[in-house]
Amino acid sequence: MPRLSIDITAEEHRKLKAIAALRGQSIKDFVMSQALGDDRGAASDEEKAALEELRAFLAPRLDAIERGETYEVSMDEIIREAKARRAG
Repeated sequence: MPRLSIDITAEEHRKLKAIAALRGQSIKDFVMSQALGDDRGAASDEEKAALEELRAFLAPRLDAIERGETYEVSMDEIIREAKARRAG
């Protein structure tokens, strides 16, 4: 069976892995569904909206981590903040 290999950055790998996991797929299945348009892996509009919301929510935190900034926030606080954003 032929193999395909591509070079990606650690950040690109992390993003692919996270998106695939959120959709319950392996990285391979996610990439194949996106590249070949496999309907079995296609995200619904609701899933796409939820994923975009998650990306927007995590973006400032990921940026802070890349700048070397860290802070202590409990999971409960993160959940409360997410619910507050959704409500309003």
